[in-house]
This record gives sequence, C-alpha cells and structure tokens, in this order.
Amino acid sequence: MSSISARTTIRTLSAIAAAGLLFGPSLAAATETICTYIIQAGEYPIPMEEREGDRQVQGRVLPGFVAEGDKLLDEGNQAAAMDAYAKVFAGYFYYKNVMFGPSRCLPMDFYQNAADKLRAAASELAEQRRTKGYLLKEWHENGDDTRRGALELYLISNQYDLFVNHAISYAESELLQQDIDGELVGLVKSRLDKLERIRESGTEAHYRQYVNDLTPLLDEELAAFDKLARFEEQLRARLAPLYPKITDHWLAEEKRNFNDAVKTDGAFPKGMMFGQATGALEAGIRRLARHPQQVARLKARANIRGEALMKEGRENTSGEGLVPRGHYAYAREYFEIAGNQEQYAIADRLAEDRQESAAKRAVASIQTDIEKMQKSDEEQSAFQDETDEMAKEFGFDMEE
Repeated sequence: MSSISARTTIRTLSAIAAAGLLFGPSLAAATETICTYIIQAGEYPIPMEEREGDRQVQGRVLPGFVAEGDKLLDEGNQAAAMDAYAKVFAGYFYYKNVMFGPSRCLPMDFYQNAADKLRAAASELAEQRRTKGYLLKEWHENGDDTRRGALELYLISNQYDLFVNHAISYAESELLQQDIDGELVGLVKSRLDKLERIRESGTEAHYRQYVNDLTPLLDEELAAFDKLARFEEQLRARLAPLYPKITDHWLAEEKRNFNDAVKTDGAFPKGMMFGQATGALEAGIRRLARHPQQVARLKARANIRGEALMKEGRENTSGEGLVPRGHYAYAREYFEIAGNQEQYAIADRLAEDRQESAAKRAVASIQTDIEKMQKSDEEQSAFQDETDEMAKEFGFDMEE
C-alpha cells in the first residue's frame, strides 16, 4: 500500500470514527462529557449547525415544564400542574422531532426544586383521589381514559411510606372481591426499574469514551431502594392470614342457601336456592384460585353435600321431596364442583333414571285422567239416551 493510500485510509477511518459510525463514540471526543458531547453522525435528523449537547437541550426544555406547572397551579388546575412537573422526571421528551433522555444533566438544585413542587401537588391530589376510592386508577367522566390513582401519585412523588401503608390497607379492604397484590407489586417494580435505569445511566458501553457528569438521583429517590425492597414480602405476609376468612364467607353463603333450599317447597324455588348454594362454592373457588388450600376446603364441602344428597336419594325410594330434579341431580352438581368424577358419573346416571321414572309416572297419570274423562263422557251420553226414551214414553217434551 502506498503512503498516499495509507494516509487516505487513515483519514477515512478517522472521519467515520468522528461521525460515530465506528467504535461507538468518536475517539476525538474522549475528553468530552456525557452531557456536553454533540452527536456527529451524518444520519442524525438535526442539521449539524443546530446540534447541541444534552445539557444545552435540557436547559432549553426542562425549565419550561416547571414554568408550565407553576402557571397551571396559579390557574387552579392542580392535576395538570402535577403532570407538568412530572415531565421533568419522565425520562424522555421530544425536541426538534428527536427523542432525548433519560440522562440528567441539569444541576441537582433544579431537580430538587421540581421534586418539591411535584410532591406538594401530588400530595393534595392523592388525598382527594384516595378519599373518592381511586387508589389504583381514577376514571375520567367520559370513561375513555384513566388518570393516576393515589398510590401511583405517592410513588412518583417519592412518598414511599405513605404508599406502603395505604397499599397494604387497600389490598386488605379489597380482598373479598379481588386480589390486587399483583397490581400493587407491579407498580413497585415499575418504579424501582425506572429509578435503577436512571441510577445506572452513563455506565453503558457507548458512554465509555466520555466523562460521566450526569446528575445522580435525589436522596428521596434513592430511599425507594430501601423502603420498597421488601414490599412484596410485607404485603403477602399481611394478606396470608386473611384468605381463610374469605373461604369462611363463601362456606357460610353455601350453608345458608342450602338450608333454605331444604326447607323450601316447590320445585322452582328449591332449584333456585340449590343453584345459589352451589354458585357460592363456585364463586369462592374462582376468587381463591391462586390459593390451593382454600380451594380444597370449598371442594371438600361440595363433596360432603354430594354424598349427603346421594344418601338421602337412596332412602327416598318414593321419588318425592326434591322431584322432579331429585336428590341425585343436585348431588351431581356438587360432585362436579368437587371434581369427584367417579361420584359425578354415578349421580348423573341415577338422576337420569329418576327423571325418566318421574316422566313415566307423569305420563301414566295423565293417561289415567284422560281415560276417566272419556269414561265419564260415555256414561253421560248413555244416561242422556235413557232420559230421552223415558220422556218419549211418558209424553214429556224435554226441550220445553
């Protein structure tokens, strides 16, 4: 290779490296910082003469979010003001159609001031939404969208003690209807993941050639790693003793409806109450699907009921009582809930036999009634004929 071609090759490689297209950041930028270097890549959408480092761009954009929040707060629009302050910490924003973030390049005092304003606005809003029962989400009046609930407001404003206390209390209050522990743990994980990304920002391979001058997390943000680290463990420990009480609730519902069904006359109301009894067990099983021990208790009750109804069905050979559905039909439903396939098959066969037998008795009874009616019509006709003959013999006119 000639000295000319060698020099050309070196210049070409240097140009490519300077443009950030080889070896990541340019070697010439080795002394620059993360917040001040200016991207040289040719395909970057901002014209070269307009390009700025992250610190310059953030200095143009982020204070505007705080000013926007102050203006909205003065106008009494607290929710919108809080959203404006939150943009400072959102991590990403657009400037000249380019996405920037999540690097923090402005002074610590700027972020502390924004965090204080965010905390003040979020605190009042959180209390309002918590009072209304909006802890996870607040629905807009038109139902099209949701806003952050009180718990998320506590998280984004670094009020972690309040979050933990209210989140656990809320999970306990909702326990009969739903498990919300998964959603709460998800909120915590999302918050910690975001803070972790910011904390580790600047350590990526493509930043190795630059001095790391990023602004660190605020002390109140760093507190999240301590205060939220055991949240899932704390929550599970508080909820675990409460699940047997939920099972007790559904067992009591089943018992009440079962007893009402036994005491009720009439096939329709009896069947409806038995349906409510089995429905209580099914609802409990759905609610406690993630808790096998409690599901086992509900299925055990179903199996006991099925066996008792089978026993009563065998003793009730007359086919009275729970007919037309019969003891076996209700036993079949309980065995299905219990997952007792063997007994379910037996109860199903006996229920079909009982239903068929009841149907045959009904048909026979109807046939007997028809025959009685027919016989009565024949007797009435014969009597009428005899009456007409006697009237004719004695000269009576029966039409008069």
